[in-house]
Amino acid sequence: MDISNYFISFPEYSYLFSTLVIFLLSVIPILTPPTWMVVVAAYMINPSLDPVILSILGASAAIGGRLVLFQFSLFGRKFINETRKSSLDRLKIYLEKTKYGYFLGTMIFALTPLPSNMLFISYGIMKAKSIGIIIGFWIGRFIVYLMMINLSRYFFKSFSELFKNDITLTILVDLAGIAMTLLVIFVNWDILLSQHKLVFIKPKIFFPNSK
Repeated sequence: MDISNYFISFPEYSYLFSTLVIFLLSVIPILTPPTWMVVVAAYMINPSLDPVILSILGASAAIGGRLVLFQFSLFGRKFINETRKSSLDRLKIYLEKTKYGYFLGTMIFALTPLPSNMLFISYGIMKAKSIGIIIGFWIGRFIVYLMMINLSRYFFKSFSELFKNDITLTILVDLAGIAMTLLVIFVNWDILLSQHKLVFIKPKIFFPNSK
């Protein structure tokens, strides 16, 4: 069912539906539309909604869903070898020691069109723990939602135009996110951070004698 039908059928519950839908979309790892479309849809249905409150609820739902995805991603660490674990631990220590590393990195990423699902999957595999991740992502999403609500009146005239989603673009964006996750996993961060050389850890399935 088109997501806009929920808002059309129950406009009085726009806050509730937008929050719930953003949370659910944020839990799903791949092939999801941009969550800013949800807050824009809610505002287009009911312009009396407060854009600030809508953005606050949306950002809170987004980080809540991503944290659930983060918890599921922790299991992915069990499937990587010790060399990769050591490499990711080095990256984790570096980010923890860098002032505002997690905060700035996550906030900037949240402001871009890149899929943040893969970012949190990477964090899960790294077992990253930082309040900066939560705060940075929340602020980034809040800014994006509020900006898109205010810009929507100039770019979208109808629901059909808003939800005219190009599946090819969605797939391409997700592929970019997957490539980013693989890059995080396969880069040898020990060598990159200590010697400033880009070296990749070879998959043992193709290179059984590699370390």
